[in-house]
Amino acid sequence: MVRKKTTKPRVRNVGSHMQSEVAFLAYYPEKKRSDNNSFEGNYNIGANVIMDVLGRKGVKCDICTPDTAQKYKVILVSMTSEYDCLALYRAVALLPSWQPGRRFKVVAGGAGMQNPVTVRNYIDYAVFGRGENIICPLIDCIADAKQFEHESVMNLPEISSVNFCQASELYLHDIDLGRGRGRRQWKESFVGCPNRCLFCHYTWARKKIGDGTYYQGDLTMNRSIECLWKDIPKIEKKEGRIRTAIDGFSERLRFAYGKKISNQEIIDGINHIGSFPGITVVLAYNISNMPSETQTDRDELYKTVKKAKPKNRVIVVFQSTPFRPSLLTPLQWAPVTLYPATSDLSARVIYDSDSLRVMHSFSNESPWSQLETVIVSRATTETDKLFHALCFHPKLKKGTVWEKVKLLQCSFDLSPYLREYEADEKHPAWFLSSYTANVKLRKAYDISRQRMTDAFPTIKIERAK
Repeated sequence: MVRKKTTKPRVRNVGSHMQSEVAFLAYYPEKKRSDNNSFEGNYNIGANVIMDVLGRKGVKCDICTPDTAQKYKVILVSMTSEYDCLALYRAVALLPSWQPGRRFKVVAGGAGMQNPVTVRNYIDYAVFGRGENIICPLIDCIADAKQFEHESVMNLPEISSVNFCQASELYLHDIDLGRGRGRRQWKESFVGCPNRCLFCHYTWARKKIGDGTYYQGDLTMNRSIECLWKDIPKIEKKEGRIRTAIDGFSERLRFAYGKKISNQEIIDGINHIGSFPGITVVLAYNISNMPSETQTDRDELYKTVKKAKPKNRVIVVFQSTPFRPSLLTPLQWAPVTLYPATSDLSARVIYDSDSLRVMHSFSNESPWSQLETVIVSRATTETDKLFHALCFHPKLKKGTVWEKVKLLQCSFDLSPYLREYEADEKHPAWFLSSYTANVKLRKAYDISRQRMTDAFPTIKIERAK
Protein backbone atom coordinates (compact mmCIF):
# COMPACT_ATOMS: atom_id res chain seq x y z
CA MET A 1 0.00 0.00 0.00
CA VAL A 2 1.40 3.37 -1.02
CA ARG A 3 0.56 6.15 1.37
CA LYS A 4 -0.57 9.26 -0.45
CA LYS A 5 1.55 12.28 0.31
CA THR A 6 -0.41 15.18 1.72
CA THR A 7 0.65 18.80 1.87
CA LYS A 8 -0.61 21.50 4.14
CA PRO A 9 -2.01 24.61 2.49
CA ARG A 10 0.52 27.42 2.47
CA VAL A 11 -0.27 30.09 5.02
CA ARG A 12 0.02 33.56 3.58
CA ASN A 13 2.61 35.46 5.60
CA VAL A 14 4.10 38.75 4.63
CA GLY A 15 7.22 37.81 6.57
CA SER A 16 7.98 34.95 4.21
CA HIS A 17 8.30 37.45 1.36
CA MET A 18 9.93 40.50 2.82
CA GLN A 19 12.16 39.45 5.72
CA SER A 20 14.82 42.18 6.23
CA GLU A 21 13.79 43.96 3.04
CA VAL A 22 11.58 46.64 4.62
CA ALA A 23 12.92 49.86 6.16
CA PHE A 24 11.57 53.07 7.60
CA LEU A 25 13.15 56.17 6.12
CA ALA A 26 14.91 58.51 8.53
CA TYR A 27 15.32 61.92 6.97
CA TYR A 28 16.30 65.25 8.46
CA PRO A 29 13.21 66.81 10.07
CA GLU A 30 12.13 70.25 8.91
CA LYS A 31 11.49 71.32 12.50
CA LYS A 32 14.50 70.09 14.45
CA ARG A 33 13.75 69.42 18.12
CA SER A 34 16.75 67.27 19.00
CA ASP A 35 19.94 65.87 17.53
CA ASN A 36 18.35 62.44 17.20
CA ASN A 37 16.13 61.42 14.31
CA SER A 38 12.39 61.00 14.74
CA PHE A 39 12.70 57.37 15.80
CA GLU A 40 14.96 58.15 18.76
CA GLY A 41 14.48 61.71 19.94
CA ASN A 42 10.73 62.12 19.45
CA TYR A 43 7.73 59.88 19.96
CA ASN A 44 6.53 58.73 16.56
CA ILE A 45 3.69 56.54 17.79
CA GLY A 46 2.26 55.81 14.33
CA ALA A 47 5.56 54.54 12.97
CA ASN A 48 6.09 52.45 16.10
CA VAL A 49 2.65 50.85 15.68
CA ILE A 50 3.43 49.91 12.07
CA MET A 51 6.77 48.44 13.11
CA ASP A 52 4.99 46.48 15.83
CA VAL A 53 2.44 45.15 13.30
CA LEU A 54 5.22 44.05 10.96
CA GLY A 55 7.22 42.54 13.81
CA ARG A 56 4.27 40.37 14.82
CA LYS A 57 4.21 39.07 11.23
CA GLY A 58 7.89 38.21 11.40
CA VAL A 59 9.08 41.17 9.38
CA LYS A 60 12.28 42.82 10.52
CA CYS A 61 11.97 46.54 9.86
CA ASP A 62 15.25 48.43 9.51
CA ILE A 63 15.95 52.15 9.50
CA CYS A 64 17.50 53.58 6.36
CA THR A 65 18.55 56.95 4.97
CA PRO A 66 17.75 58.37 1.51
CA ASP A 67 21.17 57.21 0.31
CA THR A 68 20.75 53.61 1.53
CA ALA A 69 17.10 53.16 0.54
CA GLN A 70 18.01 51.26 -2.64
CA LYS A 71 19.22 48.33 -0.51
CA TYR A 72 15.59 47.53 0.32
CA LYS A 73 12.48 46.56 -1.59
CA VAL A 74 9.99 48.57 0.46
CA ILE A 75 10.63 51.97 2.04
CA LEU A 76 8.14 53.22 4.64
CA VAL A 77 7.82 56.96 5.19
CA SER A 78 6.16 58.39 8.29
CA MET A 79 4.70 61.85 7.69
CA THR A 80 3.71 63.55 10.92
CA SER A 81 2.78 66.97 9.49
CA GLU A 82 2.87 69.11 6.33
CA TYR A 83 6.47 69.96 7.20
CA ASP A 84 7.45 66.41 6.32
CA CYS A 85 6.44 66.97 2.69
CA LEU A 86 9.03 69.76 2.60
CA ALA A 87 11.61 67.66 4.41
CA LEU A 88 11.06 64.59 2.21
CA TYR A 89 11.26 66.60 -1.01
CA ARG A 90 14.50 68.29 0.09
CA ALA A 91 15.93 64.92 1.09
CA VAL A 92 15.18 62.89 -2.06
CA ALA A 93 14.12 65.07 -5.00
CA LEU A 94 17.67 65.56 -6.31
CA LEU A 95 18.84 61.97 -5.77
CA PRO A 96 19.05 59.85 -8.97
CA SER A 97 18.09 56.70 -7.02
CA TRP A 98 14.73 58.22 -6.04
CA GLN A 99 13.53 59.25 -9.48
CA PRO A 100 10.53 57.53 -11.17
CA GLY A 101 11.48 53.99 -12.18
CA ARG A 102 13.42 53.47 -8.93
CA ARG A 103 14.27 49.94 -7.76
CA PHE A 104 12.19 50.12 -4.55
CA LYS A 105 8.59 50.95 -3.69
CA VAL A 106 7.77 53.78 -1.30
CA VAL A 107 4.77 53.62 1.06
CA ALA A 108 3.95 56.78 3.01
CA GLY A 109 1.34 57.50 5.65
CA GLY A 110 0.74 59.21 8.97
CA ALA A 111 -1.05 62.27 10.29
CA GLY A 112 0.77 64.44 7.74
CA MET A 113 -0.49 62.41 4.80
CA GLN A 114 -3.30 64.71 3.67
CA ASN A 115 -2.24 66.22 0.35
CA PRO A 116 0.53 64.23 -1.37
CA VAL A 117 0.65 66.30 -4.57
CA THR A 118 4.00 67.95 -3.82
CA VAL A 119 5.75 64.60 -3.24
CA ARG A 120 3.73 62.42 -5.63
CA ASN A 121 6.76 61.53 -7.78
CA TYR A 122 8.65 60.08 -4.82
CA ILE A 123 5.90 57.95 -3.27
CA ASP A 124 4.21 54.92 -4.85
CA TYR A 125 1.45 54.33 -2.29
CA ALA A 126 -0.03 57.02 -0.04
CA VAL A 127 -2.03 55.57 2.88
CA PHE A 128 -4.71 57.82 4.37
CA GLY A 129 -5.87 57.25 7.95
CA ARG A 130 -5.23 54.06 9.92
CA GLY A 131 -2.70 51.80 8.28
CA GLU A 132 -2.22 48.83 10.61
CA ASN A 133 -4.67 46.64 8.68
CA ILE A 134 -3.39 47.82 5.30
CA ILE A 135 0.37 47.53 5.55
CA CYS A 136 0.78 43.73 5.41
CA PRO A 137 -1.49 43.08 2.39
CA LEU A 138 0.13 46.05 0.68
CA ILE A 139 3.61 44.63 1.17
CA ASP A 140 2.39 41.24 -0.05
CA CYS A 141 1.22 42.87 -3.28
CA ILE A 142 4.56 44.59 -3.73
CA ALA A 143 6.35 41.27 -3.19
CA ASP A 144 4.21 39.64 -5.87
CA ALA A 145 4.75 42.59 -8.26
CA LYS A 146 1.02 43.37 -8.24
CA GLN A 147 -0.85 46.65 -8.00
CA PHE A 148 -2.52 47.23 -4.64
CA GLU A 149 -6.04 48.67 -4.61
CA HIS A 150 -7.79 50.09 -1.54
CA GLU A 151 -10.21 52.97 -1.00
CA SER A 152 -7.81 54.53 1.51
CA VAL A 153 -4.68 54.16 -0.62
CA MET A 154 -3.71 56.46 -3.48
CA ASN A 155 -1.56 54.91 -6.20
CA LEU A 156 0.76 57.75 -7.08
CA PRO A 157 1.75 59.73 -9.09
CA GLU A 158 -1.89 59.85 -10.28
CA ILE A 159 -4.17 61.82 -7.97
CA SER A 160 -7.44 60.01 -7.26
CA SER A 161 -10.22 60.00 -4.69
CA VAL A 162 -9.54 58.38 -1.33
CA ASN A 163 -11.50 57.85 1.87
CA PHE A 164 -9.75 58.08 5.24
CA CYS A 165 -9.44 54.64 6.80
CA GLN A 166 -11.07 54.50 10.24
CA ALA A 167 -10.06 52.34 13.16
CA SER A 168 -12.42 49.45 13.79
CA GLU A 169 -11.00 49.01 17.28
CA LEU A 170 -8.22 50.32 19.49
CA TYR A 171 -4.76 48.92 18.88
CA LEU A 172 -4.57 45.98 21.26
CA HIS A 173 -0.86 45.85 22.05
CA ASP A 174 1.44 47.90 24.25
CA ILE A 175 4.03 49.86 22.30
CA ASP A 176 7.61 50.30 23.45
CA LEU A 177 8.58 53.80 22.40
CA GLY A 178 12.27 53.03 22.68
CA ARG A 179 14.79 55.65 23.62
CA GLY A 180 12.51 58.65 23.70
CA ARG A 181 12.37 61.02 26.63
CA GLY A 182 10.23 60.38 29.70
CA ARG A 183 7.65 57.60 29.51
CA ARG A 184 8.51 54.72 27.19
CA GLN A 185 5.34 52.64 27.13
CA TRP A 186 2.16 53.58 25.31
CA LYS A 187 -1.21 51.92 24.93
CA GLU A 188 -4.03 53.33 22.85
CA SER A 189 -7.01 54.33 25.00
CA PHE A 190 -9.05 56.34 22.49
CA VAL A 191 -9.20 57.58 18.92
CA GLY A 192 -10.83 60.79 17.73
CA CYS A 193 -12.41 63.57 19.75
CA PRO A 194 -16.05 64.28 20.64
CA ASN A 195 -15.44 68.04 20.45
CA ARG A 196 -16.26 69.48 17.05
CA CYS A 197 -13.78 72.35 16.79
CA LEU A 198 -14.19 73.54 13.21
CA PHE A 199 -10.45 73.91 12.62
CA CYS A 200 -9.33 70.49 13.91
CA HIS A 201 -8.40 67.80 11.41
CA TYR A 202 -8.23 65.14 14.10
CA THR A 203 -11.88 65.27 15.14
CA TRP A 204 -13.31 65.37 11.60
CA ALA A 205 -11.00 62.77 10.03
CA ARG A 206 -11.09 60.15 12.80
CA LYS A 207 -14.22 58.61 14.25
CA LYS A 208 -14.35 58.52 18.05
CA ILE A 209 -13.54 55.11 19.58
CA GLY A 210 -12.83 54.28 23.22
CA ASP A 211 -13.57 55.91 26.54
CA GLY A 212 -10.23 57.61 27.07
CA THR A 213 -9.87 61.39 27.17
CA TYR A 214 -7.11 63.94 26.82
CA TYR A 215 -6.79 63.99 30.62
CA GLN A 216 -3.67 61.87 30.79
CA GLY A 217 0.04 61.83 31.52
CA ASP A 218 2.20 63.83 29.14
CA LEU A 219 4.42 61.45 27.16
CA THR A 220 7.21 64.02 26.82
CA MET A 221 7.80 64.89 30.48
CA ASN A 222 7.49 63.29 33.89
CA ARG A 223 5.21 64.92 36.48
CA SER A 224 3.15 66.50 33.72
CA ILE A 225 -0.32 66.05 32.33
CA GLU A 226 -2.18 66.91 29.15
CA CYS A 227 -5.83 67.88 29.35
CA LEU A 228 -8.57 69.99 27.83
CA TRP A 229 -9.02 73.39 29.43
CA LYS A 230 -12.52 72.41 30.56
CA ASP A 231 -10.97 69.47 32.47
CA ILE A 232 -8.63 71.66 34.54
CA PRO A 233 -11.14 71.69 37.46
CA LYS A 234 -10.69 67.89 37.61
CA ILE A 235 -7.05 68.29 38.64
CA GLU A 236 -6.78 67.22 42.27
CA LYS A 237 -3.07 67.53 43.03
CA LYS A 238 0.02 69.56 42.25
CA GLU A 239 1.37 69.01 38.75
CA GLY A 240 4.72 70.17 37.48
CA ARG A 241 3.47 71.17 34.06
CA ILE A 242 0.06 71.19 32.41
CA ARG A 243 -0.33 71.14 28.64
CA THR A 244 -3.67 72.35 27.35
CA ALA A 245 -5.24 74.65 24.72
CA ILE A 246 -7.56 77.63 24.39
CA ASP A 247 -7.39 78.02 20.55
CA GLY A 248 -8.56 81.58 20.13
CA PHE A 249 -7.71 85.03 21.48
CA SER A 250 -11.28 86.02 22.25
CA GLU A 251 -14.46 84.45 23.50
CA ARG A 252 -16.27 85.25 20.25
CA LEU A 253 -13.60 83.52 18.14
CA ARG A 254 -13.52 80.45 20.36
CA PHE A 255 -17.29 80.05 20.35
CA ALA A 256 -17.62 80.79 16.63
CA TYR A 257 -15.19 78.04 15.73
CA GLY A 258 -16.26 75.42 18.22
CA LYS A 259 -13.81 75.88 21.12
CA LYS A 260 -16.41 76.82 23.70
CA ILE A 261 -14.24 78.28 26.44
CA SER A 262 -15.48 81.47 28.09
CA ASN A 263 -13.23 84.19 29.46
CA GLN A 264 -14.45 83.33 32.95
CA GLU A 265 -13.40 79.70 32.47
CA ILE A 266 -9.89 80.88 31.62
CA ILE A 267 -9.78 82.92 34.81
CA ASP A 268 -11.19 80.07 36.91
CA GLY A 269 -8.76 77.58 35.38
CA ILE A 270 -5.73 79.69 36.29
CA ASN A 271 -7.06 80.19 39.81
CA HIS A 272 -7.67 76.45 40.25
CA ILE A 273 -4.15 75.58 39.13
CA GLY A 274 -2.84 78.15 41.58
CA SER A 275 -4.68 76.55 44.48
CA PHE A 276 -1.92 73.95 44.78
CA PRO A 277 1.37 74.81 46.51
CA GLY A 278 4.51 75.62 44.58
CA ILE A 279 4.98 76.85 41.03
CA THR A 280 2.95 75.34 38.17
CA VAL A 281 3.70 75.93 34.49
CA VAL A 282 0.85 75.89 31.98
CA LEU A 283 1.64 75.51 28.29
CA ALA A 284 -1.53 76.68 26.54
CA TYR A 285 -1.75 76.21 22.79
CA ASN A 286 -3.51 78.98 20.94
CA ILE A 287 -4.42 79.76 17.32
CA SER A 288 -3.62 83.18 15.95
CA ASN A 289 -4.79 84.94 12.78
CA MET A 290 -8.12 83.16 12.79
CA PRO A 291 -10.56 84.30 10.10
CA SER A 292 -11.95 87.74 11.12
CA GLU A 293 -9.50 88.11 14.04
CA THR A 294 -8.70 91.71 15.02
CA GLN A 295 -6.49 93.47 17.54
CA THR A 296 -9.57 93.79 19.74
CA ASP A 297 -9.70 89.99 19.98
CA ARG A 298 -6.04 89.82 20.95
CA ASP A 299 -6.40 92.54 23.58
CA GLU A 300 -9.35 90.67 25.08
CA LEU A 301 -7.17 87.72 26.06
CA TYR A 302 -4.54 89.99 27.60
CA LYS A 303 -7.20 91.75 29.70
CA THR A 304 -8.79 88.43 30.70
CA VAL A 305 -5.67 86.78 32.13
CA LYS A 306 -4.92 89.85 34.26
CA LYS A 307 -8.15 89.21 36.16
CA ALA A 308 -6.91 85.85 37.48
CA LYS A 309 -5.70 85.90 41.10
CA PRO A 310 -4.11 82.50 41.86
CA LYS A 311 -3.08 81.79 45.44
CA ASN A 312 0.23 80.24 44.41
CA ARG A 313 2.56 81.02 41.51
CA VAL A 314 1.35 80.08 38.04
CA ILE A 315 3.31 80.64 34.85
CA VAL A 316 1.16 80.57 31.70
CA VAL A 317 2.93 80.30 28.34
CA PHE A 318 0.84 80.81 25.20
CA GLN A 319 2.12 78.87 22.20
CA SER A 320 0.28 80.64 19.37
CA THR A 321 0.23 78.79 16.06
CA PRO A 322 -0.92 80.70 12.96
CA PHE A 323 -4.20 79.45 11.53
CA ARG A 324 -4.06 76.88 8.76
CA PRO A 325 -7.18 75.76 6.85
CA SER A 326 -6.78 72.09 7.79
CA LEU A 327 -8.10 69.65 5.24
CA LEU A 328 -11.27 67.65 5.91
CA THR A 329 -12.49 70.30 8.34
CA PRO A 330 -15.22 72.92 7.97
CA LEU A 331 -12.52 75.61 7.86
CA GLN A 332 -10.66 74.07 4.92
CA TRP A 333 -12.44 76.66 2.72
CA ALA A 334 -11.45 79.63 4.91
CA PRO A 335 -9.02 82.40 3.93
CA VAL A 336 -5.51 82.65 5.37
CA THR A 337 -3.95 85.77 6.88
CA LEU A 338 -0.17 85.92 7.28
CA TYR A 339 0.04 89.15 9.24
CA PRO A 340 0.29 90.41 11.93
CA ALA A 341 3.12 88.00 12.66
CA THR A 342 2.61 86.18 15.94
CA SER A 343 6.31 85.32 15.88
CA ASP A 344 7.00 89.00 16.62
CA LEU A 345 5.41 88.41 20.02
CA SER A 346 7.76 85.54 20.94
CA ALA A 347 8.99 85.69 24.56
CA ARG A 348 6.98 88.87 25.22
CA VAL A 349 5.58 89.13 28.74
CA ILE A 350 1.85 89.87 28.84
CA TYR A 351 1.48 90.20 32.61
CA ASP A 352 3.69 89.64 35.63
CA SER A 353 2.85 89.70 39.34
CA ASP A 354 3.92 87.84 42.45
CA SER A 355 1.48 84.99 41.79
CA LEU A 356 1.01 85.06 38.01
CA ARG A 357 3.25 85.41 35.01
CA VAL A 358 1.72 85.24 31.50
CA MET A 359 3.87 85.33 28.41
CA HIS A 360 4.15 84.30 24.79
CA SER A 361 6.23 81.25 23.91
CA PHE A 362 9.81 81.66 22.75
CA SER A 363 8.98 79.75 19.56
CA ASN A 364 5.79 81.11 18.01
CA GLU A 365 5.73 80.20 14.34
CA SER A 366 6.37 82.82 11.68
CA PRO A 367 4.32 83.81 8.60
CA TRP A 368 6.95 82.01 6.52
CA SER A 369 6.34 78.69 8.28
CA GLN A 370 2.61 79.27 7.98
CA LEU A 371 2.91 79.95 4.25
CA GLU A 372 5.09 76.90 3.61
CA THR A 373 2.57 74.51 5.12
CA VAL A 374 -0.46 76.18 3.54
CA ILE A 375 1.17 75.75 0.13
CA VAL A 376 1.59 72.03 0.88
CA SER A 377 -2.02 71.52 2.01
CA ARG A 378 -3.50 73.46 -0.92
CA ALA A 379 -1.07 72.25 -3.57
CA THR A 380 -2.17 71.19 -7.05
CA THR A 381 -0.13 69.97 -10.00
CA GLU A 382 0.31 73.65 -10.91
CA THR A 383 2.26 74.12 -7.67
CA ASP A 384 5.31 72.11 -8.81
CA LYS A 385 7.51 75.02 -9.89
CA LEU A 386 6.63 77.08 -6.82
CA PHE A 387 7.26 74.16 -4.48
CA HIS A 388 10.65 73.35 -6.02
CA ALA A 389 11.70 76.98 -5.56
CA LEU A 390 10.38 76.92 -2.01
CA CYS A 391 12.61 73.97 -1.22
CA PHE A 392 15.79 74.82 -3.11
CA HIS A 393 16.03 78.45 -4.22
CA PRO A 394 19.13 79.92 -2.54
CA LYS A 395 17.50 83.31 -1.87
CA LEU A 396 14.78 81.58 0.17
CA LYS A 397 17.34 80.01 2.48
CA LYS A 398 18.34 83.35 3.95
CA GLY A 399 16.86 86.72 4.72
CA THR A 400 14.14 87.79 7.10
CA VAL A 401 10.68 86.27 7.18
CA TRP A 402 9.23 89.40 5.57
CA GLU A 403 11.87 89.35 2.79
CA LYS A 404 11.22 85.69 1.94
CA VAL A 405 7.44 86.09 1.88
CA LYS A 406 7.80 89.20 -0.30
CA LEU A 407 10.14 87.45 -2.73
CA LEU A 408 7.72 84.56 -3.13
CA GLN A 409 4.80 86.95 -3.62
CA CYS A 410 6.72 88.78 -6.36
CA SER A 411 7.60 85.54 -8.15
CA PHE A 412 4.37 83.53 -7.88
CA ASP A 413 0.64 84.00 -7.53
CA LEU A 414 -0.10 83.03 -3.92
CA SER A 415 -3.83 83.68 -4.03
CA PRO A 416 -4.77 79.97 -4.59
CA TYR A 417 -3.19 79.19 -1.21
CA LEU A 418 -4.48 82.17 0.78
CA ARG A 419 -7.95 82.95 -0.50
CA GLU A 420 -11.36 81.69 0.58
CA TYR A 421 -12.98 78.96 -1.54
CA GLU A 422 -16.67 79.03 -2.36
CA ALA A 423 -18.93 75.99 -2.24
CA ASP A 424 -19.26 75.76 -6.02
CA GLU A 425 -15.49 75.83 -6.61
CA LYS A 426 -13.19 72.85 -6.91
CA HIS A 427 -11.14 72.74 -3.73
CA PRO A 428 -7.43 71.88 -4.12
CA ALA A 429 -7.94 68.77 -1.96
CA TRP A 430 -11.07 67.63 -3.82
CA PHE A 431 -9.91 64.02 -3.60
CA LEU A 432 -10.27 63.67 0.21
CA SER A 433 -13.26 62.30 2.08
CA SER A 434 -13.85 60.84 5.52
CA TYR A 435 -16.63 59.58 7.76
CA THR A 436 -18.14 63.07 7.74
CA ALA A 437 -19.47 63.97 4.29
CA ASN A 438 -17.89 67.01 2.65
CA VAL A 439 -21.30 68.61 2.16
CA LYS A 440 -21.79 68.55 5.95
CA LEU A 441 -18.38 70.10 6.46
CA ARG A 442 -19.25 72.89 4.05
CA LYS A 443 -22.59 73.48 5.77
CA ALA A 444 -20.85 73.83 9.13
CA TYR A 445 -18.47 76.40 7.62
CA ASP A 446 -21.30 78.41 6.08
CA ILE A 447 -23.19 78.44 9.38
CA SER A 448 -20.15 79.65 11.34
CA ARG A 449 -19.47 82.35 8.78
CA GLN A 450 -23.09 83.54 8.85
CA ARG A 451 -23.15 83.60 12.65
CA MET A 452 -19.98 85.66 12.66
CA THR A 453 -21.50 88.13 10.20
CA ASP A 454 -24.83 88.36 12.09
CA ALA A 455 -23.20 88.94 15.46
CA PHE A 456 -20.49 91.29 14.20
CA PRO A 457 -21.72 92.95 11.00
CA THR A 458 -18.72 95.30 10.81
CA ILE A 459 -16.27 92.38 10.74
CA LYS A 460 -16.08 90.47 7.49
CA ILE A 461 -14.12 87.47 6.32
CA GLU A 462 -12.33 89.03 3.41
CA ARG A 463 -10.67 87.28 0.50
CA ALA A 464 -6.92 87.52 0.94
CA LYS A 465 -5.09 89.56 -1.67
